[in-house]
Amino acid sequence: MSYCVNCGVKLAASEEKCPLCNTIVINPNDTGDDKKEAAYSQRYEDYPRRRINLKYLTQIILAVIAVGVVVQTLCDFLISFNLSWSLYAIGAFGLLVCFALPALTKMKSPYIATMIDLVALALYIFMIAWMTGGELWYFEFFLPLHILTSIYIFCMVIFLRKKRRNYFRAGGISLMFVCFLLILIEFLLDIFIVGNVYLIWSLCCAPLLLAIAILLLVIAANPKLREEMGRRLYMNY
Repeated sequence: MSYCVNCGVKLAASEEKCPLCNTIVINPNDTGDDKKEAAYSQRYEDYPRRRINLKYLTQIILAVIAVGVVVQTLCDFLISFNLSWSLYAIGAFGLLVCFALPALTKMKSPYIATMIDLVALALYIFMIAWMTGGELWYFEFFLPLHILTSIYIFCMVIFLRKKRRNYFRAGGISLMFVCFLLILIEFLLDIFIVGNVYLIWSLCCAPLLLAIAILLLVIAANPKLREEMGRRLYMNY
């Protein structure tokens, strides 16, 4: 048994450096002919990574939610002898099933899945508007915003499918879209509620968002600046 000349820790015969201070161990009596067993095991267990069965997990979650929806529906029927507020829960469950279709089926196209989700959302909001007598706000306020947002979501899905993604350009375009969306929201609210157009808060937010969007687009158009920022932020372009 030997000891480290630097820190004095006890060393095993097979160690070539001190496990505490990493000082090289030199033993003049060691000829190097004998194979020595390592003092510490170098083996480690390589456990295979198990992938979560997303389909099975989704089925369990939907089954639990379905039980709750059935209980709510029975309570609604037993209390009022018709279906009133439970229809909201039934519609929400149908919307959730549409969102879960990619996990439940072998649907590989993100475009079809996105279209199903957006249409299902529009139908669910229409059901709420129809049950509350609010078809007017649905067609004059919600539907234009939903169509515009759906177009933007499709554009983002196309962008995310690309191999080389310019995140600065995507961020700039997204901020410009948000800027336009804020103005549209206030415009529709003024028309629907007030009857006249008074663009106030949206025009206060728009210049800041527009300035940041222009900055991001300038960075996106400058390859050298983009590569330098990409290296500093560990991003690939």
